[in-house]
Amino acid sequence: MHKLKVIITSVFTLSILLCLGGCKGIEKTKPNIVFIFIDDMGWTDLGYMGSEYYETPAIDHLAGKGMVFTNAYSNAANCAPTRASLLTGQYSPRHGVYTVGVSTRGKSEYRRIIPTENSKEISFDKITIAESLKKAGYVSAAIGKWNVGNKPEEHGFDYAIDRGELGIMGHFGRNGEYLTDIFTDKAISFINENNPKTTGKPFFVYLAHHAVHTPIQAKEDYVEEFESKIPSGCHNNPTYAAMIRSIDESVNRINKTLDEMELSENTILIFFSDNGGHGTYTCQKPLRGGKGMFYEGGIRVPMFVYWPGRVKPGENCNEAVIGTDFYPTFLELAGLAEPENYILDGQSVVPMIQGKKFDEREPLFWHFPSYLQSYEGLRDESRDSIFRTRPVSVIRKGEWKLLMFHEEWSLDGGIDKVNSNNSIELYNLKDDIGEQNNLAEINPEKRDELLEELLQWQKDISAPVPTEPNPEYQDTEKSK
Repeated sequence: MHKLKVIITSVFTLSILLCLGGCKGIEKTKPNIVFIFIDDMGWTDLGYMGSEYYETPAIDHLAGKGMVFTNAYSNAANCAPTRASLLTGQYSPRHGVYTVGVSTRGKSEYRRIIPTENSKEISFDKITIAESLKKAGYVSAAIGKWNVGNKPEEHGFDYAIDRGELGIMGHFGRNGEYLTDIFTDKAISFINENNPKTTGKPFFVYLAHHAVHTPIQAKEDYVEEFESKIPSGCHNNPTYAAMIRSIDESVNRINKTLDEMELSENTILIFFSDNGGHGTYTCQKPLRGGKGMFYEGGIRVPMFVYWPGRVKPGENCNEAVIGTDFYPTFLELAGLAEPENYILDGQSVVPMIQGKKFDEREPLFWHFPSYLQSYEGLRDESRDSIFRTRPVSVIRKGEWKLLMFHEEWSLDGGIDKVNSNNSIELYNLKDDIGEQNNLAEINPEKRDELLEELLQWQKDISAPVPTEPNPEYQDTEKSK
């Protein structure tokens, strides 16, 4: 009997020692999750990402104390599909949200094919992040921009508010209140009212700011400060810079609240954007393009994770990650299994947070069977001056990225004419982050490898590929 007690005691002691050495990431209490989601903030629109004109001291501080993801991607080049993919954990062909509004944006006479019809909402058969986290006891809030139909409360959120309920159209209320500040106040109130120390429940805050989306509006005193500052390249719009300052203040206030409530060590804070910056007001050089384009400037976005004591400060993660990765990440953090009979397209980034790498990073995919008309900025960086993008599918695998443009693919011979129909662009992002050198003809072996994987993915996911010619199309030089 005495021997048995010794053995049990030894095993218990050993397990504690092992856990102290190797179970650092495990805690009895589930972590709170604060997801700060910015609208239209580009990859270089922050101080820590290289901007010398925009000022983001609080964000820079947290990024420096956390982990910066240098190859983070949104699931689309504009907001609604990115949000739908993040909330459902699925690529666009599964939920049908491809763009904002209709898929026929731009003049019909310039569109060669009939695009796929767009859905403006997440259907109720989709299981959102909030619905899954509820099973682990989380209380959740959707504060700010929704833009995927229905109401957040109908998709599992316990509390929700957007500017519509506040009677605000742009960024200012009737009494001059600034929308970014209002949403920050709402988020802080929610955190205070749902302190896990008193409720016994962890919280999930989905804080989706409308800034820095148009209309470009900011506090006048901030604008005046930036008007007196020397511009830095294409970062030169004082009102846009002032909007970014308000975002920085929001992040600072949220983090300060967590500190004061002594919640920081059990709260993971994630900063992310829904797509690249609007090319009329900013640019993302050395990346090509901006919002609405599937070149890097339209889909590569700023991201960092801040979690004191859990994420090693000052680390960069260079692995490619995408918005659909958040769903399985949150499930793993909450100790949840994936929903039964429900497909998730992402991979958990918990290993990255722990300083590791993916065992195997699956290729990333984008599918956009729609049109987006051009805007004032960056016309020279899109494929043509009429559209920011025409229908396109994209794969990124390792350092390689391939874009397949559906007009040429469907109407100009497809695979049989792949060497001459201009349907494929291939870039090595390691050597050519600005996507200036199309290697599709120079490296046909890599082109065909990625093209085969992209076509197989389209088939596996039942992606709708537009092929029907548009009878209203006018074959003019201007539309080519």
